[in-house]
Amino acid sequence: MSPIKVRMGLLARAALTVVILAIATVTVAPQALADDAAAQAKALKRVERELRQLRADRAHDRKVIEQLKQTVDQMEGQAAQLKSANEQVKSAQTKTAQQVSEIQGRVNSGPSPRQFSQAFGSYFGTHTFEITGAAGVDYIYDQQSGALNGLPHQSQNTFLADWEPMILYRPTDWILFEGVISTAFGATGTGADLSTADFQLQLNDYLTVVGGLFDQPFGDWYEAQSPMWVNRFVSAPLPFGVDPVVPPGEMGVQLRGGLQWGALGQDFDYTTWVGDGAGYSEPVAGAAVGSPNPVAFTQTNGKGYGARLRIYPLPVDANWGRLELGASTYDSKWLDGSWYNSWGVDYNYFIGHLQTRGEWTQAYRDIPGGPSDNRQGWYVQAGYYLSGVHLPFGPEINKVVQRLEPLIRYSGVNQHFVAIDDIAAATGVGMGGIQTGLVPDFGLNGSPALYAPHSREVALGLDYWIAPSIVWQNEFDIELPEAGGTFVAGDGTMTPVGAVPNDRAFLTQFTIGF
Repeated sequence: MSPIKVRMGLLARAALTVVILAIATVTVAPQALADDAAAQAKALKRVERELRQLRADRAHDRKVIEQLKQTVDQMEGQAAQLKSANEQVKSAQTKTAQQVSEIQGRVNSGPSPRQFSQAFGSYFGTHTFEITGAAGVDYIYDQQSGALNGLPHQSQNTFLADWEPMILYRPTDWILFEGVISTAFGATGTGADLSTADFQLQLNDYLTVVGGLFDQPFGDWYEAQSPMWVNRFVSAPLPFGVDPVVPPGEMGVQLRGGLQWGALGQDFDYTTWVGDGAGYSEPVAGAAVGSPNPVAFTQTNGKGYGARLRIYPLPVDANWGRLELGASTYDSKWLDGSWYNSWGVDYNYFIGHLQTRGEWTQAYRDIPGGPSDNRQGWYVQAGYYLSGVHLPFGPEINKVVQRLEPLIRYSGVNQHFVAIDDIAAATGVGMGGIQTGLVPDFGLNGSPALYAPHSREVALGLDYWIAPSIVWQNEFDIELPEAGGTFVAGDGTMTPVGAVPNDRAFLTQFTIGF
């Protein structure tokens, strides 16, 4: 029972007592009243005390009630504030959910290539200047087993170095200038060469114009795989080595672009170009192909034209890996309107830790008054990253093993003729009467077997990846050329190729891309 109700009951009881006393006073005899006067006086005093106490309690109760009323009012105000704040929180949560949904939609849709390019350009500003490239040092040991048709030969044991800075200048987000300077210390000492110098204009999402001196877009090797830290091996495949089937570079203009034709990952790209055309060391069968042609070069009698088409048929969501299929052609007039024609097909396939690629090229050169110069070249290679291998030899051993990539490559070139003067130039004949032998160069083991008309090579590689662009490469070359073919002198004299040496070479190289 509450204190207020108790006090109200006491007050009622006191009032009843007063009434009873009054009645008793009227009805009781006077003598009884006299006798009880003292008792009644005492009772009245007690009642008065109780009444005073009741009045004090009542005043206190009123004060408590007032305080309780104030507390209730305060609680009602706070409840109203909490209700308002809760409504604001709910509104903010709804707005945040809408914003998150919009952002998620933008992330899922992804920016277009042009939007990405604009954002990238805005981040770096309108003028950027950057130096990148690669540098490397290698050691080559070539155990030459014999002479090639009596040409000087010797085993090699030498160090070589190469430094290839790439200079990039970007005045706006759609214009880029690129230049690559190849500097090396090799068989003939220190030298420098301007291997690339071009500008690139990105006109829209589907068309880019490239003009200047550029790597030949034929196939996949020259343009994408030839940089020293990108090439999985130390040396180049035979069709792109000392006797290339197609010119390694071009001076001209190219148009290139691409589009997505299906699901994510199903793409198509194209490259077409026109340039000064192919040139050769001399107008005889088997002469080494070179590029680019100087404008006033006597062999030039027309321009060169090329096209490359590539398709990527596998969607990313299928988890079947990444497959590239390409086809290329390059045609040119080179001497008195004589035609040079070439075509090729290539593939690249990556899935998990496995990567494999290969290419087939073929070229035909018409020689006025002489035999036709036909050449074929090919290579196929495969490598497997051991990053997913776990051996039961502890974490330190696994850390080393998982950085390794074993590789194997088979390449070859078929040509009926080889210009003997090109081989003599590689021996150093004519350099003050000193015959240095078939010497190596950076990324080239210098084996005489490379110059055989039907050269073959098996290359075994083992790369140790310190970082994505820092690698220590090791390569063991097994030269297995086939017999046959003819050496052609500058005056047209032809000599059948004799014994062909089968050499063994070891190359090790440390390369960094920066």
